[in-house]
Amino acid sequence: MNKNKQASGTVLRHGLALVFSALLPFSAASQALTLEVDQINVSQGYVSSQPIEVLGNMALSGSQDNWDEYIEFSPDSDRFRGDFVFELPGDLNPDTLTSLVVEANFMGESRNNQRWLFKIRDFQNKRWIVLGDNTEAEEWQWHNFWLEVPGDVSRFVNSQGQLKIRYQSNNDQDVSNLDYMALEVAVADTDPGDGGTDPDGPGPDPYWWQPTPADNLSWQWQLQGDIDHNHDVRVYDVDLFNVSANEIAQLKAEGRTVICYFSAGTYEGWRDDWKEHFSFITDDSYTGSEPPFAGNMADWDERWLDIRRIDLLTPIMTSRLDLAVEKGCDAVEPDNVDAWTNSSEVRLSPALTADDQLTYNKWLARQAHDRGLSIGLKNDIEQLADLVDDFDWALNEQCFQYNECEEYSVFVNADKAVFGVEYQGNPADFCPRAKQLGLQWMKKKLDLFGWRQGCEDY
Repeated sequence: MNKNKQASGTVLRHGLALVFSALLPFSAASQALTLEVDQINVSQGYVSSQPIEVLGNMALSGSQDNWDEYIEFSPDSDRFRGDFVFELPGDLNPDTLTSLVVEANFMGESRNNQRWLFKIRDFQNKRWIVLGDNTEAEEWQWHNFWLEVPGDVSRFVNSQGQLKIRYQSNNDQDVSNLDYMALEVAVADTDPGDGGTDPDGPGPDPYWWQPTPADNLSWQWQLQGDIDHNHDVRVYDVDLFNVSANEIAQLKAEGRTVICYFSAGTYEGWRDDWKEHFSFITDDSYTGSEPPFAGNMADWDERWLDIRRIDLLTPIMTSRLDLAVEKGCDAVEPDNVDAWTNSSEVRLSPALTADDQLTYNKWLARQAHDRGLSIGLKNDIEQLADLVDDFDWALNEQCFQYNECEEYSVFVNADKAVFGVEYQGNPADFCPRAKQLGLQWMKKKLDLFGWRQGCEDY
């Protein structure tokens, strides 16, 4: 085989961008068209030398290996990342697009060995949205992807009339091949006859913030005091109860993504919602053992919860997630989701198990996603591999102090961001290693007021 490669920074161009299609399952009040790849911008890795036109014809199936019919995508020493650019016809208004599907024909490693992701650029919200990966593809068999794009299609079109699909691997294990890549688009008929519309309107956008290590997001974690807006960071993590909707709106107007903190595994007596949901709680210092309450948390004025009692915890935890939506939070950080590792404090018989914790944590993730909220996994290092598919990012405290940071490679390799803090040590010592591991780190004081030293400065 001819293995000529074109390196990172390569731009492959294609003159033809539009082909009409009559085979798509769109409504009678719309027209269907197929957008072919106009160019590929490679920022990491290499592509083989076949012309971009080969991606316009789906020619291969089974285990066929005709070198002239596909393009090979090779990671560098880390991963592959390239953007497929599509262009709308100049006279086509993006607001008339009613649906969008990414279609591709893929061959490569299984997802267990190497994950290949398809993302689309949301220009309106300035983020990449994961559409799918090679989970369903058999190893080294051609697999046809049909990935529906969520929500209002116009937000995926930039001011130049372009749409961008990102294709990337999570490691350098092997190459992958594509012999087809296209966007199937439905355009509303400008004269639909009776002028009828869907009385229910479009459904809610089911996608949420999904930060990646490559986003390299600086962040601030402040749970006490008046929020300090002077930090030049992209993400703020604030207390769900103490920060108002107006404050969150101000942070978002400044271009920040806002994470909202609450404890999902402990009772904090000063949170008023406990008395709203549990009639036997009459003051801020409940010390009883009625379900779902368990033992005291050492060094903190909190009590562990029996997370097996999802039936009892559902009203209060879902109301907190609803509050996060109401206040405008982009994401949530549920704390203390590792009760099963604290059996000496969580005085329950029988003791909590790893499966109990997995069930509860996955339930939290589903509830957040049902509301369009991104959710991060806080600590619970022993279950990172079991929960990486359920959570959108991770947050850790003191993994350098306890020599646990390498464990987070499971999230980084899944292309999911990892945020963290150290309370001890010199940032000049741990920040370079954090950057090597693809982690977004800083130093904080334990009180979590406004002070920070970010690794972006090292």
